[in-house]
Amino acid sequence: MPALATDKVTVAYRGLLALSEVSLELEQGKITGLIGPNGAGKSTMIGVLSGLVRPRSGHVLLDGRDVTRLPPHRRARLGMARTFQRLELWRSMTVEENILTAAEFAHGWHHGWDPKVATAEAIELLGLQDVAGQDVTDLSSGYGRLVEVARAVALHPKVLLLDEPSAGLNEAESRQLGETLAGYVASSGTTVMMVEHHVELVSSICAYVYVLEFGQIIASGTPTEVRASAAVQEAYLGRRHHAESA
Repeated sequence: MPALATDKVTVAYRGLLALSEVSLELEQGKITGLIGPNGAGKSTMIGVLSGLVRPRSGHVLLDGRDVTRLPPHRRARLGMARTFQRLELWRSMTVEENILTAAEFAHGWHHGWDPKVATAEAIELLGLQDVAGQDVTDLSSGYGRLVEVARAVALHPKVLLLDEPSAGLNEAESRQLGETLAGYVASSGTTVMMVEHHVELVSSICAYVYVLEFGQIIASGTPTEVRASAAVQEAYLGRRHHAESA
């Protein structure tokens, strides 16, 4: 049974289809990538999975349970956490306070829960020890991304949804993030879906990849299989655009 799945999910905004009968599965304890051109529907899919976007039709299944109509806070209690494409840090708080506040939310659904321990573990995992006492408003956008990931990790989720976690990071930082996520998943068994534009990062850590274009899955498979797909090369790598311009 997949840790998280959608079954023919369709989302429409003012009559325009953002997602059209999209079905996907996240394997337990693996990192799954979701890629595609701008406007393909990737963030809409993250919204559907997390409960912020209600599909017009179709279903979302968490550990086989239909959670399509559950709001985000109910899904969080069932073990789901996410980050956002746009930074959503709590201003006028330090890095540590941001992460601790998130960890304290989980007090009600984890037995024997110690938010301070969870916070310290997340800070160490994401390498934030040197900036833990800094106000988040003083951080670069790259560090802000890492704080968001740490805040989600501190909830000890079963399923973690990451919306462009490498945005604002340089190549070395992106590689480090990839290594960190791979190690985290290997040690915790957490299931991760990662929406990304950084193809190399996706290829290096994802066990399986889905490709969206115009709200539909146009390819899926291992990173190697996806990169070899003619449809992906046309849609994602721009060969179609180059051909039309020639």
